[in-house]
Amino acid sequence: MASSMEAVAMDCEMVGLGPSRESGLARCSLVDSQGSVLYDKFIRPEGEITDYRSRVSGITPQHMERATPFAVARLEILQLLKGKLVVGHDLKHDFEALKEDMSKYSIYDTATDRLLWYAANLQHCKRVSLRVLSERLLRRSIQNSLSGHSSVEDAKATMELYQLSRKLHRR
Repeated sequence: MASSMEAVAMDCEMVGLGPSRESGLARCSLVDSQGSVLYDKFIRPEGEITDYRSRVSGITPQHMERATPFAVARLEILQLLKGKLVVGHDLKHDFEALKEDMSKYSIYDTATDRLLWYAANLQHCKRVSLRVLSERLLRRSIQNSLSGHSSVEDAKATMELYQLSRKLHRR
């Protein structure tokens, strides 16, 4: 696990675009190792939004009225990620929404950290959600709002899980 690099946690929310409802980036949040917000913007994706996925994403048409255009937001986000360890849960989806090659980055993904799964007594599972990891290991309930997920809350949770994993690895 890369621990000497500065870590930044990322979480993104997506909406559906076009007739196939392909995922498009609509919000991105980045937090530092202290949980302080480095970036949190609503983003106007390229293409026609056909499904806001509001129940999960928390995104509404009102959020898009003053949203940052995708091309601008993408450059801002990638600049903040440059040279950092990117922490998150199931990051492949976030990088796909950013239209960025994940292999260019140092990654820590809570979705694949089997030590965390073991600590949460979830080693028998095929997939583990961020919500369940947070409940079991951080003793915190997340993603329970009727208005959708908070990408800031999720990014903070992944950073705390990363820090917990580092402690477990040092044992």
